[in-house]
Amino acid sequence: MPSDSNESDGSDSGVSLDRRQFVGAVGTSVPLVLAGCTSGGESEGGQDATTTGSGGTSQTSGGSGGSPKSGGTLQWGGAVPVQGLDPHLDSSAASKRVLENIYEELVQLQSDYSLKPHLAKNLKKQENNTLLSMDLQQGVKFHDGTEMTSEDVLASYQRVANGDYLASGFFDFVENMKAPSKYKFQIKLKEPFAPFIAKMATAELAIMPKKEAQKKKIGNPVGTGPYQFESREIESSFTMTKFDDYWDSKSGGPYMDKIVKSEITDPSVRLQSFQAGEYDFINGVAPKDVETVKNMPQTRFEKQFPKSLVYLGMNCNQKPFDDKHARLALDFALDKQKIAEAALYGTGKTTATPATPGSPWVNKDVKPRPRDKQKAKKHLEQAGMADGYSASFKIPQSYPAQVQAAKVISDQASEVGIELDIQKITWNSWLSDVYSKQNFQATTSSYLALWYPDVSFYKFLHPDGAFFFTGWKNEEYNKLVEEARHMYDQQKRAEKYHKATEILHRERAGHLFLWWQGNLYGAKNQYKGDIGAPDGSTLRFQDNWLEN
Repeated sequence: MPSDSNESDGSDSGVSLDRRQFVGAVGTSVPLVLAGCTSGGESEGGQDATTTGSGGTSQTSGGSGGSPKSGGTLQWGGAVPVQGLDPHLDSSAASKRVLENIYEELVQLQSDYSLKPHLAKNLKKQENNTLLSMDLQQGVKFHDGTEMTSEDVLASYQRVANGDYLASGFFDFVENMKAPSKYKFQIKLKEPFAPFIAKMATAELAIMPKKEAQKKKIGNPVGTGPYQFESREIESSFTMTKFDDYWDSKSGGPYMDKIVKSEITDPSVRLQSFQAGEYDFINGVAPKDVETVKNMPQTRFEKQFPKSLVYLGMNCNQKPFDDKHARLALDFALDKQKIAEAALYGTGKTTATPATPGSPWVNKDVKPRPRDKQKAKKHLEQAGMADGYSASFKIPQSYPAQVQAAKVISDQASEVGIELDIQKITWNSWLSDVYSKQNFQATTSSYLALWYPDVSFYKFLHPDGAFFFTGWKNEEYNKLVEEARHMYDQQKRAEKYHKATEILHRERAGHLFLWWQGNLYGAKNQYKGDIGAPDGSTLRFQDNWLEN
C-alpha cells in the first residue's frame, strides 16, 4: 500500500500488512544479490554525492577521508519522529533507521544487493531448495549481556510465525523450524520460495533474546547491533550508545560513543539549525533546499536512491483507460523529465520500470517514452477518441510534489486533447475511494522503495497482489512474476523480470512510472563515513566516525 507521512515529501513511513493482506502480498522477494556503487571525488564545500540503489554514498574529502577515530557524540537532526520500537511490528521508516543499528538478522543485505550470512555463519539450501540450514556465529552478545544461541533465533522466528506481525504471512510457506543444537538453526519450506530468504535480511525477522521474543510488544529494544538503546523522549529525541561488546570486530566499528537524534519535523527549522551548527547531520532535506546545502561551507550534500517510486495510476476497468491506446496516448503526451524537475527541483530520477535503480532486475533497454504529440494523437485515433478524452485526476493533497506534478501533467496532456480534471483529496479519501473502492479514473501515488523485486512486480501489479488496484491484467506477465518467486538463481530470475518489464511497457500497464525519489542528506565535513544503508532507506552508523 502507498504510504502516508508527515514529512514534506510524503514518503517516509510505511504501512504494515496483516496476515490476510500478506498472502497476496508476499511480494518481498530478493535475490541473493542486488547492486549499488559509490563514486569518488573531492571538494571542500558544497559537495554533491549520489549513490544509486545501495548503502553508503560517494566517498569525498568530507566523507570517508582519513583513518577512523573513536569517540564523540553525533548530533542528528531527524525529519520524522521515531514511532514504535518493535522491529517485528513497526514499519515506519523513522523507526527502521534507528532499529537498523540496534538489531541484526541472520543474513544481511550488502551494498552490491547480495545477501550475505551475518548472525548466521553460513546458509545452506538443501532438499531441492526447501531446507535452509544455518550454523550460527558463536560468542555473539545481546545488549543485556546474554549470548545468542539457536533458542533465541527459534523464539524470534516463532514469535512472528505465531503472532500478527509484519512478516507473519511469510510463515504460511514454512513447514517447520528447528534448533537441533546450540548453534544450528533450520527452516523447512513447503516449496522453494525466494522471498523468504529476502525477508530474513530485514528487521521484520530481527533476532532478539528469547525472553524478549515472548513479549507481545517490545518497548525497550535489546538486540546484537553495534549500538544499544539508551533513552527516548516521545516526539523529541532518541539516543543510542556504542555497544562495547559488539561481536563483529573485524569491521572496526562502532566508533562514536553516542548518537542523539533530535526530532525536528519542520524542514525549514531543521535546515536553519543545521546551518547554525547545532547538528552534524540531517536527513530529509527538502528538494527546494538542496542548493542551499550544497553551497554551505565545510558541508557535503548526499543523495541516495531509492526512497520512493511515484507513479500515475490509470484505472484499467473504467473508460477511457480500459483501452490500451488511451493509456499510450497519455504516456506519449508527457515529458517525464520536465514533470520530475518541476516536482522535485531536479533531485528525482525518471524510470520506466519498478525495479530498484542499479539492481539486476532493471531492464536497461526499457526507457521512459519520450514526449511525442503526434504519436499521442495517433493512439487517440486508434482508441476511437480522435478528439481526445476527459478523465478525473484524483491527487492526494498531502503530497506537495505530486500536486505540483499533477499540474504539469494536466497542462501537457491538454495539448493533445486529453483533459485531466485535477481533484485534490485527503489521504483518507484516497485510501477509501481510490485504493479500496477503485472509484477513480486517474490518480498519482507512491510507495516506499524496497529492494526486493517481488514487491513492485507482484504486490502492486499482479491480480493476487495485496496492493493491486489499477485493474491491469496480462496472463503472460502474471506467469513470469509467479515463476520468478520460486527461483533462487539470480540471472534466471532477472530474465523473468526483464521480460515482465517489456510487457508492462508494451501493454502500458495501469502504473505509469514517473520518478524515483531519493533520500537527501546534509552532513558537516567532520562527520565521516558513508551515509545510508544498502536498502536505500535506513541508516547504518557502524562505520561512521567524527573527526573532532
